[in-house]
Amino acid sequence: MVHADAATIPDGVKSKAEFYDHLHAQLSSLLDGQRNWVTNLSNASSIIYASLNRFQQRLAKSQQGYQAKTVNWAGFYLLSPLFPTSDAPASSVSSTTKPLLRPTLWLGPFCGLPACQKINSVPGRGVCADASALLPPRAVRVDRTDDYPGHIACDSASQSEIVIPLVISRSSHLSRQHVDALSSVEVPIEWQGRGNDDEVIIGVLDIDCEQVEGFDKDDEDGLTRITKLIATSCDW
Repeated sequence: MVHADAATIPDGVKSKAEFYDHLHAQLSSLLDGQRNWVTNLSNASSIIYASLNRFQQRLAKSQQGYQAKTVNWAGFYLLSPLFPTSDAPASSVSSTTKPLLRPTLWLGPFCGLPACQKINSVPGRGVCADASALLPPRAVRVDRTDDYPGHIACDSASQSEIVIPLVISRSSHLSRQHVDALSSVEVPIEWQGRGNDDEVIIGVLDIDCEQVEGFDKDDEDGLTRITKLIATSCDW
């Protein structure tokens, strides 16, 4: 398969259920045989961004009076321990690599305009923060971002948003280094509040839309399934 063709929507795909089944199959094929999370999340953000917009354009052409819900950003935020750290002397380490005072999300692979680089992963600090910190893990779907408490406006064009936590099994997909940190008597700050059972939140898939009410329950269900595929297709 030509990799760019993964974002093509066949003519027979008419409903959202059919769309998400197709997207899941295409993404599964694209991720097959690759476990590197940077590579996989890069391709995943691209196919999600392109496919959602192409499907919305199709709906607008086929349904009289329907306004396409334009996705203007799709990407990932990951917990800070998943990123490489500097081995430089303490005196030369920048503020971005100094010890953190709370769990923190760093910007990962995405498609769209430049975005917020760092988000505190604690409840009440915005949509991504809530989706990454609220337990049990669950999607956060926002019809109007201006009405959401603590919303961080990375792009004023974004009017609605959906964020789905990346949830993995600590015993199956998390490296020994991170498993040991989560299992320690005093859990490091960067891992605190991620979940006490086998399921652990390691980040989020974040998608923004330029129209209000850009996502519904069908989108939430479909994207939750997509996020689970992505999370379990990588080594963390």
